Amino acid sequence: MLFQQFKVEGLGCLSYLIGCPQDGRAIVVDPKRDIEDYLQAAQINKLKITAIIETHVHADHISGAPELSHQTGAPIYIGAGSPISYAHHPLNDGDEMVVGNAKLKVVATPGHTPHSISLAITDLARGDLVEMLLTGDLLFVGSIGRPDLAGGELLEEQIRNAFHSLKVKLGQFEDYVEVYPAHGAGSLCGAGISAKPSSTLGFERRTNPFMQLDFADFRKLLSQNTPHRPVNFTHIIETNKQQAQLTENLPVISEYNPVTCRKFIDSDPDNNLIIDLREATAFGGAHIPGSFNIGMAPNSATWIGNVVKPESTLLLLANNHEDIENAVTMFRRVGYDNIKGFIVGLSGWILAAEETGFLPQITVHSLHHVLEKYSNHRVLDVRNEAEWLSGHIETAEHLPLPELIKETFAGDPEEHISVICMSGYRSNIAASMLKQRGFKNVYSVIGGMSTWKAAGYKLA
Repeated sequence: MLFQQFKVEGLGCLSYLIGCPQDGRAIVVDPKRDIEDYLQAAQINKLKITAIIETHVHADHISGAPELSHQTGAPIYIGAGSPISYAHHPLNDGDEMVVGNAKLKVVATPGHTPHSISLAITDLARGDLVEMLLTGDLLFVGSIGRPDLAGGELLEEQIRNAFHSLKVKLGQFEDYVEVYPAHGAGSLCGAGISAKPSSTLGFERRTNPFMQLDFADFRKLLSQNTPHRPVNFTHIIETNKQQAQLTENLPVISEYNPVTCRKFIDSDPDNNLIIDLREATAFGGAHIPGSFNIGMAPNSATWIGNVVKPESTLLLLANNHEDIENAVTMFRRVGYDNIKGFIVGLSGWILAAEETGFLPQITVHSLHHVLEKYSNHRVLDVRNEAEWLSGHIETAEHLPLPELIKETFAGDPEEHISVICMSGYRSNIAASMLKQRGFKNVYSVIGGMSTWKAAGYKLA
């Protein structure tokens, strides 16, 4: 049996190829939207992809199942009752699929979604014991899948489903069975997910806090540990129900010059946005006014999903074509298909005598001096709760970036505000957002709280 895991860095998505080289067939589980990795793996191992399985309707990324089916002719399988409108084969509890020495048995495990499934895998060349479980978004390494994505009216039922699936449905398997989830660290489908890509049922039963509780405490812990819901989740769910556009049908992305860029901005300023992919200091020095700074990083797709409405029309700005190409792939994974074009570098915009924005980058030493001299200087800390509790600037206000995105930040547009996070990445996103909202004197703290702590400055 051949077993291969694929990981999307930053987004935390995990997918799998299971096959039998002797038989020549393979199954792909929970594919990402860009499918080249699966096609290449199948080609290298002389396998034909003959089936595609989705453990559930995904909320955090666009499924690659339709694309992979289109490219290979393989049918799509998903848990019976899943609310999808495209051609598929339903999988019921106990159904089996066999490709050579690899046997996959369906285990209905609702909880993350009402129709979620897990897959019990046996290598028939080694015996008839279940060797591993693909747990989808039910059980993660160190955590479990959030139960709220199906809607508030189903939340209580989903919490009960998750508890039953973890205790009873997975209870039939031995401690030695390996656990391979659909997500790892970086995913917002669960809180506190480990960076380790796999585990065993026995280890999770002994260390995973959700696996050790009675129902009352399970329900309480789950309600306290649900991550925020990004603005693009609903769009992703609806897209996956209807079927995402095939890559060949997506709009061609063209290069814009200063004239066409200006027309783009002016034609619909509320919905036409520029995403500046450059690093924080470059954006701070000069940028196109009104643009968002989401620097190129493994988690860029997560942050665009938090900041930008998925129906927005986008232009991407970067210093090179490689960053543009990578960003297009990353953003399409999370539902941002309406990317009109790109701009390489800012020099053309500047030479065309267009106005540029400025976001001052302040060091922790300068901020420390400012706070000693000006008692009315505001510091906005946009880290999460755990980061805030690990130590913060005494006079700082705490407003996590996801909350800042949703809420109106009150204040005088003329007052001076320094925004800080852990490293300077999120603070630039937050500061560019405040600038867009009309705050004129906003600063982003270079190096963030990690540098403040390294400098030995006082913490509250």
